[in-house]
Amino acid sequence: MQSQRLKIVPDTGFYIAAALKDGYARTYLVGKGSRYLSYQLFSSEAILLEVQEKFENKFGFDRSTVVVAINDIRKVVKIVHPTKIVNAVRDPDDNKVLECALEAEADVVLSFDKDLLDLKEYNGIKIVHPALLKYWFIEK
Repeated sequence: MQSQRLKIVPDTGFYIAAALKDGYARTYLVGKGSRYLSYQLFSSEAILLEVQEKFENKFGFDRSTVVVAINDIRKVVKIVHPTKIVNAVRDPDDNKVLECALEAEADVVLSFDKDLLDLKEYNGIKIVHPALLKYWFIEK
């Protein structure tokens, strides 16, 4: 069986989780796929700006630490520049994730956010909790 290459857009919470805790979010971020699952991560400047703001304002990281973290993220994601405005979720920050997913022609959005998860899908793009992605690909 050959590996399927997914286009994945993680939300802000994904990056926060990857930075703060060793677990599945960090595993995806460092690019550990499997022979059944390979992927490319996509992000946008708007998402990375929100990650930066949360690191600094909510978690109190100093600017130099945040710059290193954002630069590390940039090494593993492909940056897209959304051209469509989405207004599908009440929180504008969540809409940024959907805009990025549309521009990237993503297969899936990985999210910890309840509002996004409640959508389940947007324009054919699945929205799932990162812990559930592995269950999409079970060896046959």
